[in-house]
Amino acid sequence: MLYGYILICCLIILLMGYSMGRRIGIKEGNEKAFSNTIISLKLDYYNNKSCPICSSSPEKSEGDDKQNKR
Repeated sequence: MLYGYILICCLIILLMGYSMGRRIGIKEGNEKAFSNTIISLKLDYYNNKSCPICSSSPEKSEGDDKQNKR
């Protein structure tokens, strides 16, 4: 009977550790995914020169052309 109680206690401790580790891992994964999303949006804008939200590209104005010729 004593071995049964010890076994049940060990299983409960094991499951508590698993659940805590899983919750911490999910939180860290969400933070990492959020930071990677920001970086990928910036890279997409840099490479394609288009807005990642509305997919429009910036229009060149005459002032931009004059500054580039200098």
